[in-house]
Amino acid sequence: MWRSIIITQGEKVTLKDKWLVVESSECCNQVPIDDIYSIVVDNRQCYLTVAAITALTNAGVHILYCDEKHQPVSVITSFNTHYRPLNVIRKQLDLRDEFKDTLWQRVIKGKIENQAQVLKLQGRLAETISHLLKYKDEVLVADKTNREGLAAKMYFRSLYGSEFIRMSDNCINSALNYGYAIIRSAVAKTLVAYGYNCVLGIHHISETNPFNLADDFMEPFRPIVDLWTDIHHEDLVDELSSEHKKGLVNVLNTTVLCNGKNMKVRYAIDKYISSFTSAIEKQDVNVLEIPKITKFTLNCGVTGDD
Repeated sequence: MWRSIIITQGEKVTLKDKWLVVESSECCNQVPIDDIYSIVVDNRQCYLTVAAITALTNAGVHILYCDEKHQPVSVITSFNTHYRPLNVIRKQLDLRDEFKDTLWQRVIKGKIENQAQVLKLQGRLAETISHLLKYKDEVLVADKTNREGLAAKMYFRSLYGSEFIRMSDNCINSALNYGYAIIRSAVAKTLVAYGYNCVLGIHHISETNPFNLADDFMEPFRPIVDLWTDIHHEDLVDELSSEHKKGLVNVLNTTVLCNGKNMKVRYAIDKYISSFTSAIEKQDVNVLEIPKITKFTLNCGVTGDD
């Protein structure tokens, strides 16, 4: 059983044998390191030993740290998880712009299709869903006509109301930001495991962003966070509760369709990035498997058990 852990009260996190020990003034909890998928440290007073961090990253666990607003702002992930990273990075550097632009087209088509599916699952207007699917069909190579942006504007207003502004300071946006950070870190972790350098994006090319490639490939997963947020929108009033955060972390355990099979998001991310490697090897963007939201993804409204 893989677990995602949120540390809010622990004052000290140490290593004992192969167990992670989280101590507070009230209790002491222990978790086998081999059972952990990710850790969110949402306590600025928490102390992690170097031994614990090293053991966690060696086991492939990624660690997210939150700021004073309780939003994940940094991530620690392992470097040495691929046996031939230089070979992978050379292939990454050799990717032609035409190939990257066509990959981006496929990624954005998948994102908009998932957005349309979220609106369908949430009972939004069929006309709006039809418009989104039309935008999906109109996405050009490199999305030169910005169908992604047009779809997003219509999508968010349909989902959260005509007055919704994506970057406003409210609890809905806090939930979106928190959930996106969880997805981003999971995608980054998987890319690194496959030997990729996340600085080298296929569409995102910011010189100050160390996670360009993760930002590229997380796009089709964003609507899962949007779905969770809409399911819980009546509870999202002032600030994210600990239960909200647990639910958003647990988005990694909800179900999507990938390569014709229903699987949890964290496994779908692995299949997705593996198919990216295959697409590069075969120089065929159609090999890229975009995970799809289905009616089973509605289970993201329920807290899972791992």
